[in-house]
Amino acid sequence: MHVAKPQPDWIEDLVEAEGLLRERAYTTMMDTWHVPIYSYLRGMLNEHDDAEDATQETFVQILRSIHLFRGESKFSTWLYAIARRKGLDALRSRKQLALRYAHPNAADWETRLESDPFFDGDDAERKLHAALQILPARQREVFTLRYFQEM
Repeated sequence: MHVAKPQPDWIEDLVEAEGLLRERAYTTMMDTWHVPIYSYLRGMLNEHDDAEDATQETFVQILRSIHLFRGESKFSTWLYAIARRKGLDALRSRKQLALRYAHPNAADWETRLESDPFFDGDDAERKLHAALQILPARQREVFTLRYFQEM
């Protein structure tokens, strides 16, 4: 059986109150948690703007889903779990953006390689397979699935 843990009064007001009382509870939450959450996300993302965006998204998500907070854990546990997800979302987004701009698509590479008289495709393939054999089995499997099977 889960017993609700004691929480500060402002959390109950944030969950159940409306109007001015809820607004005050939100202000108290922001005053209490904005800097710690920003610091956590800044450490994760290493960029001020990304950390500030993820912090804002965290608090927006809190407001949207505060009714789901059951008090079975500390509020901070729930808050940090949401912040972590927002930070990971930002990292995924950053990675996708970097990949999109860092590497031309496969068709561009093929065109460039076909027009290069010094490129030996067979030699490159042999070197790639030799390098793959050096990897541990699990990494080799992940690499193969990701880059050859496009999974």
